[in-house]
Amino acid sequence: MNKLMIFVLLLGAFLFGAVDQRAGGSRLNAADPAASPRESAEMAIMRKKAKERRRRLIYNNDGNDMSGQIHENPESFLSQRTIPALNTQVDSIFYCTGGTTHYDHDTKVAETSEDMHERMKFKDPYSVNRHANMRMLRRAGFDSLSLVTKRGHEAGLEVFWTHRINDIHDSFTDWLLSNWKREHPQYMMGTPDDMKRYDISHPRYMWSTLDFEKPEVLDYLYRITEEVCQRYDVDGIEIDYFRHPLFFRPNLEYKPATPAQVEIMTGFQRRIREMAYREGNCRGRPILVATHVPMSKQTCRHVGIDIEGWLQDDLLDVLVAGSGYQPMSMPSQKIVELGHVYGVPVYLNVSNSGMSQWGGRIETWRAVASNIWQAGADGIHLFNWFPTVLNDPIFMTLGDRQTFGGLDKVFGIDNIKENYGCLEQGVVQSQTLPVEFGFSGKPREVNLPLGDDIAAAAKAGNLKQATLRVQFVSRTSNDKVEMYLNGNLVEPESEDTKEGWVTYQPEPQQYLLGNNEISFRLAAARPGRKVGVTVWAIELDVDYF
Repeated sequence: MNKLMIFVLLLGAFLFGAVDQRAGGSRLNAADPAASPRESAEMAIMRKKAKERRRRLIYNNDGNDMSGQIHENPESFLSQRTIPALNTQVDSIFYCTGGTTHYDHDTKVAETSEDMHERMKFKDPYSVNRHANMRMLRRAGFDSLSLVTKRGHEAGLEVFWTHRINDIHDSFTDWLLSNWKREHPQYMMGTPDDMKRYDISHPRYMWSTLDFEKPEVLDYLYRITEEVCQRYDVDGIEIDYFRHPLFFRPNLEYKPATPAQVEIMTGFQRRIREMAYREGNCRGRPILVATHVPMSKQTCRHVGIDIEGWLQDDLLDVLVAGSGYQPMSMPSQKIVELGHVYGVPVYLNVSNSGMSQWGGRIETWRAVASNIWQAGADGIHLFNWFPTVLNDPIFMTLGDRQTFGGLDKVFGIDNIKENYGCLEQGVVQSQTLPVEFGFSGKPREVNLPLGDDIAAAAKAGNLKQATLRVQFVSRTSNDKVEMYLNGNLVEPESEDTKEGWVTYQPEPQQYLLGNNEISFRLAAARPGRKVGVTVWAIELDVDYF
């Protein structure tokens, strides 16, 4: 082969790759020459320092401070959700300004809520309020993202922009459905009629999910994120793959994403990473990349995310993990260890929606925080928690064991009472209630994580009592149920026959720091029993002096 032919082949390969990237990203794994070189040695040092900064609490604000009420001025707007986070244990604000394809920040790539409202003439008060607040902020020289970023930086906080990469709230909220989606129905994996054909628990019910096999979809999402990095002084971007973890058609039938689809997702993440390098170089300060993904490698892979491959290839700086819907019993240690193997800090997500099953008690929030810190996480990612008052106890205490360690707590095992539909495939449910045990005589085990060392507290004289309560369904006085804690048979102390609660008082030394195995066995059953006994709830009340 002569030199001229070699030159022609190389030139053709270069041009094909460059044209392919600019034409919509159909070969997202190809390196974009314009997106490299990577950072300089100085930028790498800056990024490492920023990556490793302290983030005790990350406050994820979904941006609905734009829609709750009409504000007279920027300070009134900030007082609703931003100011309560200042001078607390919150070190980072992750701020969301919209749902995937329309936003409350100024954008020339996507659509704004203001433009949509004026075009569609929505009557919904949330849309009316957003429209009014966007206009008020613009008159003052801001939009929501620039204002929150400015105030956060003045308070010494880190501010990320959050991109909910496939939000589906527009499936059932008309004023959230962007014109881009209305004009390109082929980019979505369903139609509005799917809400009539399928139950709310089925993935197809959320019909507005975008199809990530469409190059046009990925290119649009990329350009939206790129524009934010070019126009706003954010410290980083969070690509929220958990809102919602449904990207490819096999998941519509609960089947895993194919290897080719996994490669598509990796290519997209790689393209985001290269863009963040490029824009960070341009402004002289790194743009960190955070990702919010399911809790385990298996659930990540099911929806198309090769999380270990991303970590190996240095495609992210900050890892947020978990749904937050099983805050007490999420199996978090492995994902924390995985991130740390590759030098990436890991933050476990806790959703106020998941905490609602525990009645909003501060004792349960403390227990969740204790478990997270015990798992080795670098901090807590708070989701759907929006304090409107100063000195909120969650903001003031949960980011440091010293401020809540010796306070009363209620640990437990989450009860997943419903099917999460499109969310379900990203949620690890093996550790949750309810569970049933039957007539075979074989025990049924569950795991109770404990972030507090109860045995050590008792030995030090700090423990007042630790009371274990179990709620059974379909258990009668003629059933003999045996309960074991870490292999030790524990006899019941008392019983509430009406509500099904049985109280146990194990010895403090029987509890372990970390995972505790609780097993149940039906030693004898009432005559004529046709169903097993169900464990519906488990709570451990820990009281300190």
